[in-house]
Amino acid sequence: MIVLGLGSGRTGTASLSKLINTQVDTLCFHELNPTGAVFDGNPQPIVNTINEFQAILDGGDKHLLALDYSRQASVMQYADLKKQSNVALLGDIAYYYLRYVEEIININKNVRFVCIKRDRTETVNSWLKKSSINRWFSLRIADWLKSIITRTPYHKSKNFWQEHDGQTWKLDPVWDSTFPNFEADSKEEAIGKYWDDYYEEATRLESIYPDYFRIFDISKMSNRDGQKEILSFVGIDEQQMVLKDDFHMHKSG
Repeated sequence: MIVLGLGSGRTGTASLSKLINTQVDTLCFHELNPTGAVFDGNPQPIVNTINEFQAILDGGDKHLLALDYSRQASVMQYADLKKQSNVALLGDIAYYYLRYVEEIININKNVRFVCIKRDRTETVNSWLKKSSINRWFSLRIADWLKSIITRTPYHKSKNFWQEHDGQTWKLDPVWDSTFPNFEADSKEEAIGKYWDDYYEEATRLESIYPDYFRIFDISKMSNRDGQKEILSFVGIDEQQMVLKDDFHMHKSG
């Protein structure tokens, strides 16, 4: 089985990856190759990932997998994959798969999509915190002085949800292209619109493809019954499930 985890981000997707990785004969990445992903317009990198996963599950060469080598966690998991003697389930967790769900289903019916949903206000606040640029006090002063001397912008945060020229918010060559943009009077409003748009599409997909796509509240990962629901949906036998009292890893953000 191939499992793709989704969610608007800041929704416990790292916890979902941990839950799946704890199971027998599985390996699940977390944002395997964001440099190859765009929000819209080119499904090929995503399609390649699915085909490469399926080839490995069919007994193919584990060395043939595209990944972002700048992401140390992915590199380490890739090394683990090459050592793993038996792989029954492969997966990746990333919010940017949502746009390509239907393309993926059309090429591979062996994929299950687990979409994690968190409260809208909590998600917006978490993204505001995550997208801020934190500096030590001395570095903050140094960067501010440097911006004055060099007449360049002093950035306090990034903004993946609105088009901008890099003056107010710092441009990000990797992540900017993986999010949709919205017309809004503030970044906070844009993130809220992103959440609305994301789960409207997720609900549509769940209604059309209930056997392939399922939305789970984030609370499901904090108890064994919820974990069983998720693992059963992706095809893991209950007798083989590895459960814990709490897999949720984002309690502070």
